[in-house]
Amino acid sequence: MLTKIFIKNFTLIDKVELDLFSGFTTVTGDTGSGKSILLNALSLVIGKRGSQNLLKNPDIKCVIEAEFNLSNYNIKKFFDDNNLDYFNQTIIRREILPNGKSRSFVNDTPVNLDILKKIGESLIDIHTQHQSLFNSNNSFFFNLIDSLAEQQKIVINFNYELNKYKELQIQLEKLKRLNTSLNNDSDYFSFLFNELEDANLVPGEQDDLESKLKLYKNSEQIKSYNSQIEHILYSSDGSLEEKVFSLNSILNDLSKITNQYDPLKNRLNSILIELNDIQSDLNNSNFDFSDNSFEIKNIEDRINLIYSLQKKHNLSSVEDLIEKKKKLKNKLDDSSNLETDIKDFELQIETKKSFLEELSKKISISRKKILPLLKSDLESLLGNLGMKNSSFNFILSKSKEFNRFGFDDIEVLFSANKGITHSPLFKVASGGELSRILLSIKYIMSKNLNLPTMIFDEIDTGVSGEMSNAMANMMLKMSDKMQIVAITHLPQVAAKGTQQLKVYKTNYLNTTNTDVKLLSSGERVDEIAKMLSGDEISDSALNHAKELLN
Repeated sequence: MLTKIFIKNFTLIDKVELDLFSGFTTVTGDTGSGKSILLNALSLVIGKRGSQNLLKNPDIKCVIEAEFNLSNYNIKKFFDDNNLDYFNQTIIRREILPNGKSRSFVNDTPVNLDILKKIGESLIDIHTQHQSLFNSNNSFFFNLIDSLAEQQKIVINFNYELNKYKELQIQLEKLKRLNTSLNNDSDYFSFLFNELEDANLVPGEQDDLESKLKLYKNSEQIKSYNSQIEHILYSSDGSLEEKVFSLNSILNDLSKITNQYDPLKNRLNSILIELNDIQSDLNNSNFDFSDNSFEIKNIEDRINLIYSLQKKHNLSSVEDLIEKKKKLKNKLDDSSNLETDIKDFELQIETKKSFLEELSKKISISRKKILPLLKSDLESLLGNLGMKNSSFNFILSKSKEFNRFGFDDIEVLFSANKGITHSPLFKVASGGELSRILLSIKYIMSKNLNLPTMIFDEIDTGVSGEMSNAMANMMLKMSDKMQIVAITHLPQVAAKGTQQLKVYKTNYLNTTNTDVKLLSSGERVDEIAKMLSGDEISDSALNHAKELLN
């Protein structure tokens, strides 16, 4: 349950610190005094989005803290699942900074708003004048019915499986789009791949071909150079070979006189041997100097093919073209694999759909069993609240597709009087009737919810006299199982509280401040008497206030 509230620098509040108690707490105050500020502050603590304009002083941060006693509510697992420290006395803090950014903490551990909302749903149920009914009609009644049928965990499991089903559908759609794209390009990819495949490209061949083509195209020049070399070495007068022989002859003559020239003679013999080898290589060259125009054409055709492929793919080497061919092959293989993946996903989706259909049937059957009991209980409670002839019809029908409540749609029909045709609840029920209907529903839910705190914001709007007294008694009875806080403008309701808070506004020279205090017994008499008679409290109003409190 909620045990403490601390609010600082929030809208009209400078600073408020409150202790709250179990049972039934009523909150009263003049119109415009700021009763809704308390609710807005608590809404921020449980995950509502905040903004910079909520700061009373825009230069300092706003701080809202709520302390809860969680010792009897079995929510430790949520803390463990989200790596949060658990304490029986848990503090949730929300800060809004002057720049508009906000921070959230659970027991001083930073958390995001999603976690804060989930914790808040387990701690406080806040209702503000039919807002929940109007904004989430189906959610409200499905949650009510499923809580009565004790199948909330089954519905949670259904939602988990439904999310998986939707994820599979999304993945399948992505695969189909990709497959369509690949199929559209498949012929083009196949053409490119086959073109590269038919080219039979070999790593390094481009350099070899270009070198060979250069050799063939310069064959005449090569032949000329060979002739010149041969002429210089052997054919001309005073050829190199002839000069070496002359030198060798002289060295032979010198060696007859002295052996000191033998090394030179040996080196000259080596030169003669090397010259013979050069002549042999020139004469036996494997380069064909015959007509090679046909070979040149073949090489040019091959090089032109390579150049053409490089230009088409914007690449610069044969190796890059070979890599491109591999990638095209992978794309073509992927297209084939996608067909298999699509069939696999379709099978998974069909299996998941069958499972969801079976689960939704079980959920729907349980709902249909509980609806007569809900109808009877609601009509009985409303009879005690002065709506003796009211009746409900709950119509479950099969939806066109899965929703988070299964395969069901619900229509809530209502009639407040005998002989009047049932019509959609929110079209025919008045404000006072909706107040009593909502309270009756919450009364039924309180028996099944293990919820610490429930807060009502002027749920008695449109109700007066004995009906307000009956509603107050109903809330008082609900407070036996949970902490009930009711903001009210009716003295009959305010007097039923086991404690009463007063919200009041103080005007200063340049500012206005909202404050809250816990009323003593004497202060409660005066406050309720004021609610009965206005600012000038009469003796009869005081006596009536005492009667109400007694």
